[in-house]
Amino acid sequence: MEPPNPISPPVEQPRIIPWEEQLQDHNEKMEEYLRNLVFRGCTYETTVKTAKVILKGLFDRLQIEDPNHPRGRRQILVWELLDPEHGSSRLGLLTSLLLHENLAHGTRREYMRELRGFCEYVLAKPNIPGSSEHTIIKKYGPIALTFTKYDLPVHAQDRPAKPRYALSPALLEEFYEFLRTEYLPSHALPHLGAQDYTVIVLQAEIGARLSELLGIRSCDIDWETGRVRLIGKARPYGGKRVRTVPLTPFAMEVVSVFEKIFKPMFPQGAASEYLFLDKDGDRLTKNQYCRNFRKIVELAIDAGLPLPENIRPHDLRRTCATNKLEENPLAYRKVLRHLGHTYPSSAAPYLIATDADVEDEQGDLIDIFVGPYIDKRGTR
Repeated sequence: MEPPNPISPPVEQPRIIPWEEQLQDHNEKMEEYLRNLVFRGCTYETTVKTAKVILKGLFDRLQIEDPNHPRGRRQILVWELLDPEHGSSRLGLLTSLLLHENLAHGTRREYMRELRGFCEYVLAKPNIPGSSEHTIIKKYGPIALTFTKYDLPVHAQDRPAKPRYALSPALLEEFYEFLRTEYLPSHALPHLGAQDYTVIVLQAEIGARLSELLGIRSCDIDWETGRVRLIGKARPYGGKRVRTVPLTPFAMEVVSVFEKIFKPMFPQGAASEYLFLDKDGDRLTKNQYCRNFRKIVELAIDAGLPLPENIRPHDLRRTCATNKLEENPLAYRKVLRHLGHTYPSSAAPYLIATDADVEDEQGDLIDIFVGPYIDKRGTR
């Protein structure tokens, strides 16, 4: 008699994790990372919100095939970028997408730097928020940092991806006159039109970064000394850089009129600490200002001003720096401090180029010539 066949134990099949559960784990990990940024001292309204928009946009960009997804195609998830076997190729696909979109060099660098920061955080803290039993490694498999130095664009580049402009003093004056005599009288909401005028004048006169400009509070302006305090970029592990820059008499006049007459017309405008607000009385954002600036440029061009069609708000910062250096070619270091830069190479994209002796003492003569990648518009 043959012995009975032993009954084999059932083989446990790996659980197929629903897409909704995967997406929830991904989103909760991202929210945990953003909360950590706040804990480390980053400003929520600027740094943290920008990081959230960048990360969401990057993960949405790269779509992969998935038969378990209702549409058969879905966004990539963070642990898939950290997959030791396939993560590098997926990262390569993402960089190819960014190149295909023809983004500015600095924008690509900012995107990849933010993505790497998030991936390093997940690698250091692979816990799944809200779960005491599972980690990303246990639930989704091994992870490793797939970023290399070749995946991060370098800071300097031979040629900028987008044209750079610096308006001559004559053309800048024409732009101011257009805003004052044509744009303001025709605006349906006087306080919003006055704010657009004030922001443009202030950026072109003091050369502030957009984040610095929109972060100005009423208490940052010292009317007695004619200076304004700017909260600049943060040093690594050292917090924000703070500097004060002088206001020109014209800028002081424009800002004074706006603050006294037009700012109280915004909802809760008198109670807000910030100088520039949106139509609902909240702090004005970069995207809102850039959209307004784009419309203003289109109107100015239609009115006959020879402005570049693709001029951006950041070009007003270049305008301020370039014109200041033209007035006094020996004031390179002074302009450098005015811009909030430490090293001359960082300020180079904003200024008319100088010769190789730019880092020598100011007593040496600096030979100024027009930089090949800055188009000085309106020179006469």
